[in-house]
Amino acid sequence: MKRSLWLLFPILLVTFSQVLAQNTRSARNYLRHGLARFAKGDIDGAIGDYNRALEADPKFAEAYLNRGNARQVKKDLDGAIADYEAALINDSALMNERREIAEAHLRRGEFRLSRLDLDGAIADFDRSIQINPRDTNAYLIHGRALLIEGNARAAIADFDRSIALDPHNALAFVERALANQTEGHDDEAEKDFEQGFKLNNDLRVMIDLHLMDLQNQIREMRQRQAELRKRIA
Repeated sequence: MKRSLWLLFPILLVTFSQVLAQNTRSARNYLRHGLARFAKGDIDGAIGDYNRALEADPKFAEAYLNRGNARQVKKDLDGAIADYEAALINDSALMNERREIAEAHLRRGEFRLSRLDLDGAIADFDRSIQINPRDTNAYLIHGRALLIEGNARAAIADFDRSIALDPHNALAFVERALANQTEGHDDEAEKDFEQGFKLNNDLRVMIDLHLMDLQNQIREMRQRQAELRKRIA
């Protein structure tokens, strides 16, 4: 009996290898079909093909990556990010696609920030910076979230990094000015306001509106924090 089992083992091994190879071929065929559908604008059809590719090969990183791209087009940021992270787990070489992946975290973080979900927003911005530490916009919006949260000192550090990467970003200067003002650094705030408006004086009204919106978010957050402290007390 044992001898028979040993004789069967090579046959089973060959069969298993053949099944794996067939699944890999099927997955790549579905991926090609999905890419063709995506190129034609058939996003739902592309997602269906990527789903079938992953059914054939659940560790197929390229299928996760491209399904993530399709889900971004469908405005499904949660699904896109889940796919991007799965792609990275299964193939770390896909870090070459880091800009795309970081951008998805950045977009979801901005949406969360607009709803004052600061914990979720900051977590997304942290991940975006971890993936692409050269993105000046990620530091800017991360600093904005910290400023709204009430951590002006940490926000200034983020604005510093953003300005170091792009010294022509007017918003980074005016938001750092607001953070400096919060910290009582009036001279630094005045210099930053001056530089920010100098960089984009043609859009002075837009910058003023942006600052008003940011100050409204700060006030609303302080109110929420005060209400929370009352409930805890």
